[in-house]
Amino acid sequence: MNEVTRKRLLSIGGVILFIVVYGIALKVSDYVGLDTVSSRHANLAAARLDGVIERGWVPELLPAGSNDIWETHNLDTNTGGGGFQFPSNDLEAFKNQARQFAGAIVTELPGNMVRIEYSRDRSRIELLLAPSPQANAMTGVWSMKPVR
Repeated sequence: MNEVTRKRLLSIGGVILFIVVYGIALKVSDYVGLDTVSSRHANLAAARLDGVIERGWVPELLPAGSNDIWETHNLDTNTGGGGFQFPSNDLEAFKNQARQFAGAIVTELPGNMVRIEYSRDRSRIELLLAPSPQANAMTGVWSMKPVR
């Protein structure tokens, strides 16, 4: 196995581990009595229509072609996260859009992964984008937490 392949597999493994750990943390929070709410949306237009972007539970900075959007947030701690899919052809345009977004930091990682961080409305948002096992698709996850 060459070095590029090894780095790519490690990067994809890191994304999968992040998603699994985040999912476990959300499930644990359900069992300790925290006020957790979840929603699912077919695409970005449906998420906007439902008001989850306006209310701050889904980041305002997502690729235009985002679909299969899900989110979970905690009303007590004002934390949350979620995930989405989007066409891999949209990645370059989205990175350019993110670079124009005030205060956003875009970091390109090995394995065609991208990390985007920014703050809005007293919240810190971090997005992690990685190639999806699904052909011609990218997977994104995000987390939000209050800025203290």
